[in-house]
Amino acid sequence: MRSKALSLFVLLLISAILAACGGGGASQNPTTAPAGEATEPAAAATEPAAQATEPAASGGGEGDLSGTVSILGAFTGAEAEAFEATLAVFEQMYPGVDVVYSGVNDFDTQVVVRVQAGDPPDIAAFPQPGGAARQAADGQLVPLWPEAQAVLDENFAPFWKELGTFDGTPYGMFHRVNAKGFIWYNKPAFEAAGYSVPTTWEELQALEEQIIADGGVPWCEGIESGAATGWKGTDWIENIMLRTQSTDVYDQWIAGDVTFTSPEVRNAFDILGEIWLDPTMVYGGQQTIVLTSVPDAATFLFTDPPNCWLHMQGSFATNFFPEEVQADLDNQVGVFVMPAIDPAVTPALEVGGDVFVVFQGKDRPEVKAFIEFLGTVESTTDWAALGGALFPHKGQDLSVYPTEIERTIAETIINAEAARFDASDAMSAEANAAFWKGITDWVSGNRDLDGALQDIDAARPQ
Repeated sequence: MRSKALSLFVLLLISAILAACGGGGASQNPTTAPAGEATEPAAAATEPAAQATEPAASGGGEGDLSGTVSILGAFTGAEAEAFEATLAVFEQMYPGVDVVYSGVNDFDTQVVVRVQAGDPPDIAAFPQPGGAARQAADGQLVPLWPEAQAVLDENFAPFWKELGTFDGTPYGMFHRVNAKGFIWYNKPAFEAAGYSVPTTWEELQALEEQIIADGGVPWCEGIESGAATGWKGTDWIENIMLRTQSTDVYDQWIAGDVTFTSPEVRNAFDILGEIWLDPTMVYGGQQTIVLTSVPDAATFLFTDPPNCWLHMQGSFATNFFPEEVQADLDNQVGVFVMPAIDPAVTPALEVGGDVFVVFQGKDRPEVKAFIEFLGTVESTTDWAALGGALFPHKGQDLSVYPTEIERTIAETIINAEAARFDASDAMSAEANAAFWKGITDWVSGNRDLDGALQDIDAARPQ
């Protein structure tokens, strides 16, 4: 195998559950890495469902194909090396095929340069849907053929096909994914204090009040991330939106048809403000939120006693925990998904992941066979067993994941009823940057909420 690699989403997990702003690949959330979302810390892993379909092998039976398949992606280093486990399985199935993966840190630039030069890779793994959508709109991509769509329909929840569909045409096959909207806690301290995992928003609020009454501080938070300061705050707003509004409203918000000054979005900021702007609710108060780095905030859970008790972060949060905690995750860490807020709204999962697409003129039999292979359970097992990657494929044997946390989050991704990408990542670059800045200005007190929301709307392309 000549598979190349250089790194980006180990989560824990769990990275991008579900790259922006959170989530996997070279997301606009520079500190994120891939993984998933969970309901409550799950009991045991579910029984594996029926086995996923074998690759449809559009170009012939196993072993019949030959040639080289080139893939360009944004994940490098350890993640690219782990991807080699997946490539090895395919190359064992098709000994005549050599799959060459190249991971680059400036993927967004490199893929455009290569397309414009008339030298695209066979396959690109886009960490954000916008880049793939633009290539599809320019006529550069091959729509998924019937065999690939059959694998996708068989092994994925329907929303994954929707997330890889641009202008009504399916183009993308997902593989390693991540999710956001998890709430993490120090398991031994939490249990010793007699606290219970909340399953509703009201129970979460009651837990906050109990922690305060016991002399503690409920939330650990920090949004400092260099030039990307504020992305962590956008994750809060996105997850609140997915629990207070329909996915249709969420989509309209991304598209710009629902403004930031709308009642729907302002309501999400008001809900977050009940936490962030209350000095008893966040360790260190508002200024600490702005000045504390995203990774450092996660470590506040593990002081003795904890400086604070709850931390909202994506499935990749474990990357930020102290080394001794990472070495004993299942005993040291608990996790549950952010509860529903509006009982009339079925919460959607905020997800991310690498969407694999084929460029025009590159749909040779070996290339098509590889895309179909990515949609099968066989493509997930070896990488999942290494840890640090989650997969949405139905029929997985969840016992292959090395930690209970990963099993919990993978199970939640598989069972999700609906999902959406990170909204800020899906918005224009101007809107994304303004969203980061606006939420930072608001929590720091440099701008009132009305002004901050108006500033974001003013930055959105008309």
